[in-house]
Amino acid sequence: MTGDKKPLPASLQPTGITAVLSAMLASDPASAVVPVVPADTIEGIAERVRAARARSVQLLVPEGVTALQGRRSFMALRLLLQRDGIGLLVISPDAKVIEAARAGGLETMEIGEAPHARQTHAAPSAVDAARARETAPASTTIDERDAAFLRALDEVPGRNQYDELSESDAAFAASLDDFSDAVALVTPIEPQEEAAAPSTAPRPRRVSAADVHLSPEEEMRVAARDTARRSEAPARRRTASRETARGAARAPAAQTQQAGTRTLAGVVVAVLVVAALIAIGWYITNRVSVIVGPPVARSESQPFRNEIIPITTADPGANPGSVQAATVETEASFTVEGRVAGEIIAPAGRATGQVRIINVIEQDFPLPVGTELLGTNPAGAEVRFALDDAVTVPPAVTTVSDRGRSTTYGEIVVNVSARSPGSASNVEKDALTQLLIPGQQPIVSGRSNLIIRHEAISGGTEEPQRIVTEADVQRVLGAALTGLYQEGMQQLSRQIDQNVLTIDPTTITPGTIELARPEAYDPPLVEPPIGQPVDRANPVFRLTVRTRFNALATPRNRLVGKQLELVVPQHFIQRGAACRPAERAGFDVSGWRWDGSKLMIDGAVTCTEYGALTPEALTRLRQALTGVSRSEAETALQQLVEQGVISSYSLPAIETLPDFGFLIDVQAAGAP
Repeated sequence: MTGDKKPLPASLQPTGITAVLSAMLASDPASAVVPVVPADTIEGIAERVRAARARSVQLLVPEGVTALQGRRSFMALRLLLQRDGIGLLVISPDAKVIEAARAGGLETMEIGEAPHARQTHAAPSAVDAARARETAPASTTIDERDAAFLRALDEVPGRNQYDELSESDAAFAASLDDFSDAVALVTPIEPQEEAAAPSTAPRPRRVSAADVHLSPEEEMRVAARDTARRSEAPARRRTASRETARGAARAPAAQTQQAGTRTLAGVVVAVLVVAALIAIGWYITNRVSVIVGPPVARSESQPFRNEIIPITTADPGANPGSVQAATVETEASFTVEGRVAGEIIAPAGRATGQVRIINVIEQDFPLPVGTELLGTNPAGAEVRFALDDAVTVPPAVTTVSDRGRSTTYGEIVVNVSARSPGSASNVEKDALTQLLIPGQQPIVSGRSNLIIRHEAISGGTEEPQRIVTEADVQRVLGAALTGLYQEGMQQLSRQIDQNVLTIDPTTITPGTIELARPEAYDPPLVEPPIGQPVDRANPVFRLTVRTRFNALATPRNRLVGKQLELVVPQHFIQRGAACRPAERAGFDVSGWRWDGSKLMIDGAVTCTEYGALTPEALTRLRQALTGVSRSEAETALQQLVEQGVISSYSLPAIETLPDFGFLIDVQAAGAP
């Protein structure tokens, strides 16, 4: 085609999806694009529209979003957003969504819908002409002059819009028109103004042939033209036949060219649709949400200690400020065996022998159990012997004869044993010189009415022995207390229905820490006792520990700690408001304990007043988070918390945040 290039028709300018993508990339602060996913709810969509902080929002709705297919769905969305003054434009290929949006009074753009019919001014059809003639007022009879004039009008050829173009240029212009119609399928439909009211002006008078007056010369020229036309009619028919044949030959080529043009337009539209879907998918996939809490305006903490929480076995719904639990008690004991670790040389045998006690008075002398004989060993150390049995020393006897008066002393031989073992208890002859009767002064041999005589007493020895020591007991005491605790838990569990209840291990008393103190259990029983030897062939001793356990049995999956999360706020609410109306109360329980009779908790009540998260703070957050790693984002957010810009934050589970700010959705959470 030759000549200057013509400008593209308006229908080929970027519209539809191309315009939507252009608007998204332009990032107009007065408008925003909010994509919708099939799992979204009406409330979730409303929150995301508000979070966009724009006066105008375009909703990109894919097919299959059931929440927006109901006729009342967009009406509910409008009610949720009516106070925010946000304008909505719904863009979707889903006919049900478009129908619901229009029913809700929203502007819509359907991807793939046919363009609205253009207003045209076509010539009336034959039927319309017939109806017009029937409804037109009756005219006068058409005379020959009228007929000649009408025949002259019929001969005026219709003007073709491409008459002034060459054949190739005309075909190209027609293909442009076809392409314009194809692209119009995705051209957004602009709101049309209301149709103008029907005009009440009188219809213009119809002009007929009777209104035309011809001069005699004109009538002669018309008659001559009619004669010539009748003679040329066969030639015109032959020419028309040839033109018809040439047109029929050109028709397949034109149809083929038009079909190719329509195919090209369809491919372009398909590419645009795929590009739009890819862009929307990329946007939804890469968009992340960061939730931050509003800044703290003021906070006060009131600590509490040994706060008693009531215990009840009834349904907690009757008293939400009480912990549902039952008290369980049991007596438990546990025995372990220990071995004596070391062997020492220790006194083994005791010195034993006989002692003769002489009574020099004529009166018997009883010696009860516990009477001791004292003396010294060869080293000069004191040695004590004890009578094996209680005895009575007989009195002295005096006789008179012709030979004179004589006295025979009374005496008794007793068995004695050294009080302490070992060779140190061995004594020499007559080394025992004192007699000790319980409750009386010592009796010295030879200086009173008793005389003590004996030979050397021996039998005390030293031998290698294994003796139970305190260190041996401490080595096995820890294992004994551990076994005691486990035995206590088992016995407590046997007293409850384990299908309904469970023993809360945090309430068992004494606990593992308390059992480390000796007062938490009875004095250990050691057999043989500490300081006594054991069998050298089997140097084993037994250690037994015993105590009484107490615990709380709670419903399964509702231990005391989990119940306190709900019970503690209710407990303080029942006692009276701890904070002012504008403040938010927080309850921090740092610990609790069950002492066998009452449940006590420690912690603090925090009264916090929150401020507002300003748009400047949101902008600052987006700038701090764009394109950084997760660790860098946490550092930046923690600094903002310390500076008081925000009170808390929650990051998505990703390693690196997006490089574009419009992909980071910073949402302001409510007060915690």
